[in-house]
Amino acid sequence: MEKIEEIISRIDSHQRKESTKELKKYLKKWPWFVIFCFITISLSFFKYRNSPTIYEIKSRILVIQENQGLNSVLAFNNQALSMGGATTNIENKIGILKSYTLFRKALINLDWQTSWFKKELLYNKELYQQEPFELILPPNAINAQEVLLEIVPINDKEYKIIAEGETDQNGYHQFIDINERVKFGTPFNNEFFNFTLNKGHGIIDNTYFLKFNNLNSITKRYLRKTDINVEGLGSDMISIVINGNVIQKEADFINELNNVFIQFGMENKNISSDNSLEFIDSQLSRIKTKLQTAEENVSNYRRNKQVINLSQEAQLVYQKLEEVDEEKYLTQLQIDYYRDLQQYLDDSKKISEMVNPSVIGITDANLNGMLSKLMELYSRKEVLSYSVKEKSPTFIMLEKEITITRDGLEETLKNQLKATESILESAEKRYKSMEARIKQLPETEKELIGIQREFDLNNDLYTYLLQKRAEASISKASIAPEVQIIDPAIAEASKRVGPNMIKYIGIGIITGVGLPFVLITLLSFFNNKIESREEIEKSSKIHVFEGIVKHKYKVKLPVVHHPRSGIAESFRGVKSNINAILKQPGSKVISINSLIPGEGKSFISSNLSAIIAKANNKTLLIGADMHKPTLHLYLGVEECDGLSNYLKNEKSIDDIIVPSSLPNLSFIQAGPVPPNPSDLVNNIKFAHLIEKARHLYDYIIIDNAPLMLVPDAILSSDFSDLSIFLLRINHSHKEQITQINKIVDFNKIKRAAIVINDAPDRGYSYGNKYWKKGYGDYKHNISIA
Repeated sequence: MEKIEEIISRIDSHQRKESTKELKKYLKKWPWFVIFCFITISLSFFKYRNSPTIYEIKSRILVIQENQGLNSVLAFNNQALSMGGATTNIENKIGILKSYTLFRKALINLDWQTSWFKKELLYNKELYQQEPFELILPPNAINAQEVLLEIVPINDKEYKIIAEGETDQNGYHQFIDINERVKFGTPFNNEFFNFTLNKGHGIIDNTYFLKFNNLNSITKRYLRKTDINVEGLGSDMISIVINGNVIQKEADFINELNNVFIQFGMENKNISSDNSLEFIDSQLSRIKTKLQTAEENVSNYRRNKQVINLSQEAQLVYQKLEEVDEEKYLTQLQIDYYRDLQQYLDDSKKISEMVNPSVIGITDANLNGMLSKLMELYSRKEVLSYSVKEKSPTFIMLEKEITITRDGLEETLKNQLKATESILESAEKRYKSMEARIKQLPETEKELIGIQREFDLNNDLYTYLLQKRAEASISKASIAPEVQIIDPAIAEASKRVGPNMIKYIGIGIITGVGLPFVLITLLSFFNNKIESREEIEKSSKIHVFEGIVKHKYKVKLPVVHHPRSGIAESFRGVKSNINAILKQPGSKVISINSLIPGEGKSFISSNLSAIIAKANNKTLLIGADMHKPTLHLYLGVEECDGLSNYLKNEKSIDDIIVPSSLPNLSFIQAGPVPPNPSDLVNNIKFAHLIEKARHLYDYIIIDNAPLMLVPDAILSSDFSDLSIFLLRINHSHKEQITQINKIVDFNKIKRAAIVINDAPDRGYSYGNKYWKKGYGDYKHNISIA
């Protein structure tokens, strides 16, 4: 149990370290966040001050229930004139109001053929109803649409016109490139444009833009920017909202859309009444002619035959026959209506042309309701087809609803047709019975009954149709709009909604924090350089000594000039690490290696030698980098003979060893650069040099050439007690850790360690702190000569 808790504790500790490491990675770059935030907030505020003001323009309309008008109480109406039944389907009304057809019709009515703009700092300000110039368009002129024409008045007589864009005006794709000077009042005519500009109130040298609008594009634009919704759950109120920077323009569009919507509803409601009146008028015209003929026949017959009245029996038979005749006529009309309706169920156009069923005496509320619903669904389908794709969920659901309604109506028609045909058969039987009784009457009465029956039948039908026509006229006159405008769109009632300064500043802050965060993350992701001691410790197979901390001293040997500083203490820590590994008595040979230039090899070699010598240890510093020697610069001496001269048998050991200005520190320079440095190091004389130096010095520090460039350092490691490899934070690459592991393994180096240069301060800063507070009143002003 304790082991599990220990494992969990280690995991938590590791996660905390990783989190702290990640946090420090960003905190270390805190100036980036400050700079970026300042820039982005400034840019956001600048954009806020130079952005157009956005207003919310709103209109509210009330959807009126269909059965609240006068037509609801007329027998003629009988629910057939209402498109949605007794209650209004708000969602259907919103769907119609959002349709492409209505938006397009509203824009056609507004006749926005052109738009004028004035160039501002960050945007183009639309000049609605404030045209800077008088635009004259010739009859049937064709101009490229949706292309901005830049117009700059040069003086009172001329203007410059510039245009760049693309158009499909003549049936194929073309590029527009225009840059001309034109006189006011002179037609501007080419293959793309044809118009004339007269001088208006446009200011000289100001930049204006003219655009010829495309009706389809502007319709789609307004469909996207217009928000139409019901105001609340169960409410009959619909709100129409547009956000824009030209208040009057948006208000004009909303008001025109409301007008088009009202007209659309009235037109659809009038279709049924118009069809009914047209049918009744045609029937009245036909029956009127027959009635006039029948009336003349009755008068002529009575006058010629001297017959005034029928006998009592003939009168009785005549009345019953008249009733049957009228019943047969109306029943046959109904049968014909049912059959026509069955034939036209799938034809939305024919359905819309059908007369009101009540005209011919059909009063079945179920049939009338389903027919009205089917007509409404077909109308909605036509409207939606302009703005909704056939595969959209809304369109698919509408198709299903049409199918269900049509199938239900078809079944009702079958039942009604069967029942009506039975009524007609019964009337036919009664009619034949009456005809048999008529045959028993005197010839004169039979002829009079026939003539009188035709007159009375046409007269009754004429009266009946007149009544129906009156009802249809009253119903049409009583048709009221489906909606009532409660609040029209008024510019003065608009509400300012943007730009929002808090929003802009917030975006600036988020961007200012986010950009450096992303940048640091990306740089860290793609950065292949070592960033922390932990990365080295995690991958290294050899010891990692205390690091050499960063310093700001502008001297080559800060351990000498600033002995109480943090960097001096870090070198003492490295010396302690070396002594901890090299516990054997006698001289100690230490090889200082780096894989690439710039890791601070010469700096560390010279300062490590100085810190060891200051501890009263006889120290020899050997400059073994014979490719590009720089070690003499750190000790402040002139170049002279050195290691290369000795290895070429030009000088002896005693000739090349020179004392430095520091007590206990001697120095062997690299000497003149030879043509074959690697061959010289791989020489028995170098081994002899190290062997002799062991008898004379306590510590021997060898400053080698970079390993990745030349193999000299590997050769010198055979004579070393400890091989130190340098890695510099934010300079050395992560792959170098693996390379060091391979070098140590391949060359079987017994003792090796890594020293980190430019390491973060891990506790040596107290030297700097106390130095400043007076604990180092004495200063070691030792000159290196």
